[in-house]
Parts: sequence; structure tokens; C-alpha cells
Amino acid sequence: MSLSGTQHQRAEFDSRSSALLSEQSSPPVAGESAIPTVFQLDRLYLFSFAWAVASLLHCLSFGERLNLQHPFCLGLLVAASLVIMFPQSVWLFLAMICFSMCNTLDWMPIVPNHILFEFVVNIGILSVLGWTLIRQYSQGLGTAALAAPATRAAMFDLFAPFVRVSLIIMYFYSVLHKLNTDYFNPDISCSTILLRGITHRLPSLTNSAFMGWAAIWGTLIFEALIPICLCFRRTRWAGILLGVSFHLLLSAHLGQGIYSFSGLLFALYLLFVPAQFPTTVQLYAQRLLGNSAQRLAFALRALVCLGVLGLIVSGRSAHALFLIGLVLLLIWGLIHITTYLLVFRNPANEPERSADLFRIRPAVFWLIPALIFFNGMNPYLGLKTSTSFAMFSNLRTEGGISNHLLIKKPLYLTNLQNDLIDIKETNLDELKVPITNQQLITYFEFRSIISKAKTNFYATYVRNGTLQTVRVVNGVSNQPELIKPYPWLVAKFVRLRLVDKGPCTCKH
Repeated sequence: MSLSGTQHQRAEFDSRSSALLSEQSSPPVAGESAIPTVFQLDRLYLFSFAWAVASLLHCLSFGERLNLQHPFCLGLLVAASLVIMFPQSVWLFLAMICFSMCNTLDWMPIVPNHILFEFVVNIGILSVLGWTLIRQYSQGLGTAALAAPATRAAMFDLFAPFVRVSLIIMYFYSVLHKLNTDYFNPDISCSTILLRGITHRLPSLTNSAFMGWAAIWGTLIFEALIPICLCFRRTRWAGILLGVSFHLLLSAHLGQGIYSFSGLLFALYLLFVPAQFPTTVQLYAQRLLGNSAQRLAFALRALVCLGVLGLIVSGRSAHALFLIGLVLLLIWGLIHITTYLLVFRNPANEPERSADLFRIRPAVFWLIPALIFFNGMNPYLGLKTSTSFAMFSNLRTEGGISNHLLIKKPLYLTNLQNDLIDIKETNLDELKVPITNQQLITYFEFRSIISKAKTNFYATYVRNGTLQTVRVVNGVSNQPELIKPYPWLVAKFVRLRLVDKGPCTCKH
């Protein structure tokens, strides 16, 4: 019986893949370069590479941190560059994750939402890598066993499911938090604000009522469709392409951190590609560039990394580094779209069953999605309002007032969001911001700022309807409780936004 068209294509692909694997399992010729030229791509390789690109984009997007005052950021940049050049190294990947987590801890509590998401995910990935290394040594296998395809596949299959579930949860909150009255106000909605930032040279377009409502509903529809498509086998490729295209478009906005977020998502989408995807990519690359494909790819990666490091050493401004990162992200996004369009039609790249994709084992790793879910619920529990995935959502839950269409009365487990202060006068710069912007500040943030102040100052404010004044002179205050710092863990992980006196305007 003759093969059908699809069966014939699959058989031909499997034959070419076997030939490639056979060729790559051959021992290297003596005297060859140490640069990896015959390494078989796998999903851990691709994810490590993309995760490193995301880290590099974080550093460039927030270039003001690339100095000796933030050594972990410099360490992350170097580690990410090494992983980009040698993505097959589990040790380098492990080192990069450690630097990333230390950098985030140093950065907290003033850290972007997606960086906190990455931090929680990295806790899980670090656990998987560390557990694998311990098991390897306990069995007397040594570090060489880490290069075994079975070991690499096992590590990927351990962390990928809980990271996928975490991504779906983050998308859930990005939609849920936007279901509020102020988001649906075109004059102040974050979606119309972002639209104006992207098309600021076309005021006639961005000022139209139609475009404002199109931005509001379009954002909601896309952010709801992407995770839904990712969850189902038949629509998974559509979800990946839709996600990359949508977030690549958003990266045209020059807001700090936006393209950094896109780079993170591009890496996460790679967790949803079929197991055969890396081999298909390698076959296409060899078909296009011949046997020198990996050498050329290595040279290009090294050129980019060394170029970026050289620009930083030369003292380029944070703005220049930001623009360089934006260019790299746009190129990276186009590479993703082009690759996916070439590969997804290949019959060998049929998506996996959803039940397999989201099966988290062992059950202890459900703690990572649970932490992500709890973090997103914080505004409705009376806990923190910053870094709770409410970025660009116009959400307000403070002071007993909720603008949410569904959650009209938050369940306040603490009084953190209700204890609001109206600052009337001060000579401390950090406390002048809410006065200028006609905003209230929570007592928690008020005390946090005062406890860190290094100069003499005063502030007159209203709390619980009572006018009060705090003065600090030579470290001594007439209100001693305000200069007492919070415990380290609380200070790092709890932060609350300033609260608008009127409608809730757009905040990250």
C-alpha cells in the first residue's frame, strides 16, 4: 500500500532526522575546534537560549542598573551572554538563574511585575536543576551525564509543566484585573495610553473614539485568546503565533520594561512547541546554511554578546542601551515568527496532548503555580497592590473602594490597603510625588519611605481624619514608630501603589 501525502512527509522527515542524529553521534575528529558544531538541539537547549536572551533584554531595558552598585546585574549580563554562546551547558544555565534571582532580590521591592514572575519560576527551575545534580552525584555519574539526551529531556519535562501553568495564570490575571470601570474609560484606560505611545505621530488616528475602544477590547480579546489557544492541541500553534505577534507589536511602545516583558514571553512560548521542533529547526538551518550552520550561529551569537558587552564597557548611556535592546528584541521576534511559520506546517510537529503538557509531577511543584496564583490575588485580599500582575490595568482596590466590575468588595485580610494618608506638606523629595500627582499614600509605604530617609525632614499629613506632623532630626523622630524599618522579608516582597484621589489612572 502506498503512503498518503502526510504519511510520506512524516516518513521522509523521520529518515532525515535519523540521519542527522547518526551524523551527530559520530566522534569528533582530532584537532577540531572546541566550538560545538554537532550538538543535537533539544527543547532544553532552545529554552536555555531564549531564557538567556530574555535576561539580556532585561539588563538592556533597565540599563541604569548596569553599574558597580548592582554587581548581580552585571553578573547576570555576563552569565546570560555565556549561555547565549553555549546554551547546551546546564552549569552555565544554573549560574545564570542564580545571578537572576540575586539580581531580583537586590532590586526588590521596586521591581517590574514580569521580573517577579520570572523570580518565582526560577525558584522552581533551580529546584529541578539542583535536584538533578544531587541525584547525579549520589549515583556516581558525575557531570558528564548531564549531557545525556535522556537526562536533559527529564530536566525539561520536570520544570516545563509548572512553568506553562504559571504562564496561563498570569494571563488570567492580566484579563481579570482589567475588568474595571476605569479601564473601560477611553480617556484614562491603559490600553488607549499605550496606543498613543505606539502611534504618537498619528494623533488623528489615536484620538478617535473608535481606535480607543478598539485598543480596549482588542487588548482584552488578545490576552484572553492567547492562553486559551495555548491550552488546546488544535489551536496551540495559533496561540504561539498570536502571542509573539501581539507582544512584538506592544514592544513598539518605548515604555521601560515593555520589550523586556515580550522577551520573557517569547521564551515561555517555546515551552509549548512539540518535542520534534528543535530537530526540525536544525534540519531547516542545515538545509539553508549547510554543515556550517552551527558554526555560523555560534559566531553570530558571540558577535552580538561581545558587542553588547563592549558597548557597556565603553560607557554607553542607559538610553542608548535601551534602544539597542529594543532593536535586538524586534529582530528576535521576527526570527520567532519566521521560524514558526516555516515549522508548524511540518506534519512531524504535531502539538502534544494538553493532558501531557500540563501534567505536573511530582506534586510538590504545584507550589510554583500556587505562588503565582496567590500573588495575583493580593489586591483582592487587602495585601500588596504592586507586582500583583495588575500592570496597565487601571485596577483600584484601596480604601474600601473597588472599581472592579465583578469583585466589588475585596476581602481585606489586613488593613494595609485601607490605612491611607493624605500628605499636605513636606520637604522630603520622595514624599512630594503624591502631593504633585494628587494621590494618597498607604501608611505602609509612608513608613517605608521615612524609615529609609537619610536627611532631616518634616511632613504634615492627614491620617484617619487627624492632621499630624512628623519630624526627623539627626535620626530622632517625634513619631518613633515611623523610623523603624520593616523586617527584611516584608520590605522586599510587600509594596503598595500610590492611590489616585479621583479615577484610577494608568500605572505599571
